[in-house]
Amino acid sequence: MGHNESITLRQATSADAEFLRQVYKSSRGDDLRELGWEEGRINEFLEMQYEAQCTFDEKDHQEATNEIILSSGIRAGRLLSMSGTDEIRCIDIALLPQFRNRGLGTLLLQRMQQRAAATNKALRLQVIRFSQAVSLFERLGFVRTSETGSHVQMEWTPPKSQN
Repeated sequence: MGHNESITLRQATSADAEFLRQVYKSSRGDDLRELGWEEGRINEFLEMQYEAQCTFDEKDHQEATNEIILSSGIRAGRLLSMSGTDEIRCIDIALLPQFRNRGLGTLLLQRMQQRAAATNKALRLQVIRFSQAVSLFERLGFVRTSETGSHVQMEWTPPKSQN
């Protein structure tokens, strides 16, 4: 991450709708490209997936905090998270391509880990099985708790204090 880069979060608003669609579509679809789908079909499919995701988020994650990730004030991505009684759940973290591989995701996850440790909660997430992010999560100390055909459930628990 650049020295002059500051990472902040702000609540997403209705004005961010098109940006959120762009982030969603930029962070998905590589698997479809590998399957040889053509761009028009991928775009159509991702539009449908995005609409379904929004509906799902509104229904299942009403308590969630939907935030825009800002890099030096510029919209870089989205963080959707939820704090429960025994866990903090990272529902979605996605960055636009030009902001990836710069340490932003690592920094945001480390901040979430600090928050989890401060409240003595587990930090949990689900990731697409073939995502490059799996190795990032593992580097940060997340462990796989379960797997389905398409996804891996991962969890980070704060170290026990040494009193």
